Amino acid sequence: MHFVKDYLNLLVANPIAGTVGATTLGILNFMYGTGITLTAMGIFTVLLVLDWIAGRAASKRDGSYASEYGINGGYRTAFIVLILFAAYRVDVALGLPYVAFGYLLLNFGLPMWRSMTANVYRAGWDVWIPQAVLNRVADEIEHKAARANKRLSEREQYLNAKKETGDE
Repeated sequence: MHFVKDYLNLLVANPIAGTVGATTLGILNFMYGTGITLTAMGIFTVLLVLDWIAGRAASKRDGSYASEYGINGGYRTAFIVLILFAAYRVDVALGLPYVAFGYLLLNFGLPMWRSMTANVYRAGWDVWIPQAVLNRVADEIEHKAARANKRLSEREQYLNAKKETGDE
């Protein structure tokens, strides 16, 4: 895998694409290396994106969408990506075989997978999820539904209070 060399060769054919590609891959190489760690982060990133897509669709469907909650999710995502970067660099510095990186990837990945699956269910796309999987994440589905209902209730109370005071 000579991604950086391939993109450096692209500098000659298309300087802008080559520069962007070489810079991006250089950063990714520093942050997550090559091979299994880069592949694992690629898969993890796809799951993060799927969780965000399903969560947005679910919140739009049940009317509980709140930009504040989405912004906090952005901070959470940035934290996870950066802590995995730090874990990979710790492994490199200590010469460990992906111990810290693998541990944190699995410990952040499982709750994210559960969240994504629950969001897919809430979005109404549950026909594609095996019942055994739904059973394993039933508590997460209930938790997300309760949180959505709470946000809806709080919004309704806020709007009712505004109507009563005439601050429309």
